[in-house]
Order: sequence, then C-alpha cells, then structure tokens
Amino acid sequence: MKDLGTSSMVTIILAVLALLGAEAALWLSYFYAPVQITAGALFVVSPTPGVNTLNLYESHRIFFIHLPSAYATALCCGLCLVGGVMHLLSRSEKWDALTVSASEVGLLAGAITLLTGSFWADYAWGTGRIGSGWNWEPRLTTMLILWLAFAALLALRGAMPNVQARMKLTAVYGILVAPLYPLVQKAIEIGQVSHPRSFSDLLSAPEIGTTKQVATLGLL
Repeated sequence: MKDLGTSSMVTIILAVLALLGAEAALWLSYFYAPVQITAGALFVVSPTPGVNTLNLYESHRIFFIHLPSAYATALCCGLCLVGGVMHLLSRSEKWDALTVSASEVGLLAGAITLLTGSFWADYAWGTGRIGSGWNWEPRLTTMLILWLAFAALLALRGAMPNVQARMKLTAVYGILVAPLYPLVQKAIEIGQVSHPRSFSDLLSAPEIGTTKQVATLGLL
C-alpha cells in the first residue's frame, strides 16, 4: 500500500510538472519567440536554397509542438527496443508494460507530429488549403509508416487471447519498430524533398532555442 501511495504521488507530481511545462511552452511560443530572427528578415525555410523562398510568418510557431513531439516519438522507439529486449531476456511483465506504454505514447506523439507537420506544410510549401502540403515525400511517408507500425502493434496485441504469446509478440514487434525512426531521420537525404533538412538557422536565435528546449522538456 505504501509503494502504491508513493507511485501515485510521483505520478501526480510528474503530471503537474508536465502541465506547467506545457503552459510555459505555449506562453513562450506565442509571446517570447520572435517572428524575426535577423534584422529586417523574416524567418524563412527554403527547401532549395535560393529558390522559391517561403515566408512562414506566425505559422512557424507550430514548430514548438512539431519538433518536441517528433523527439517524443523517437524516445518511444528507443523504449520499445529496451522493453522488448529486456522482456525476451527476463520474461518480466514490467518490461512488457514498458513496451506497451511506449507504443501508446508513440502512437499519440506520432499523430501529433504528422498533424502539426501537415498543417505547417500547408503554408510552407502548399497552397494554404488543408492537405495541400502532403506530397508523399520520403520523410512524410516513413513517419506515417512508423505511426501505422505503432497502431498495428497495439491492434495485434489486443487480438491475441494468450497472455504469454501476446507479451512475446509485443516484445518482438517492439524491437522491429525501433529502427523505423532512424529511417525517418535518413529519409530526408533521399532525393529532393520539401521538408527542410535542418533547423539550425532557426535555432540559432536564442529566444527560439530556449522556447524549443522548454517545449521539449514539457512534452517529454
């Protein structure tokens, strides 16, 4: 009972910290992070340097949700790998629970990454109409595949009545899901893509870098 009480208290504390972090990130993204990061020049993302430069204006603020959610998805892939390997070695239910929890959070974080990225793309290289930025380029497609992999893991697990077989399948599937995120990262190097290759110019602005860090900590 004491352990249960301690666990509940830790959960409450983490939930409160996450809420405060999210509130701080929202405030910083709207009132602290600037639209201009160099004198007289709006922040721009140019997929092909020198060609079709795109001004994002206020729409770039969705970046502070998009990037942290992508980090969270990557973390969930790593936790699936750890949980899967450790369960196969120990057969402990706690590692199975880790893989399942990571898959559920990964499904949510992946959905947020896809949605915010799609909304941002509608204005960055689309026409502004919903869905116009989705062009099936490698990074978008591989991220969608990763999200579907999380969904398939949870669906297959729920369809198996045998507990031991279910946990083993979850472990193996979790291990197989993990390498998909590095594939998402490398996909940016495959062919010509619209998605910016790097946010280093954007993050060079101290206000934007700080806001990104707070948003990432709040989400993770």
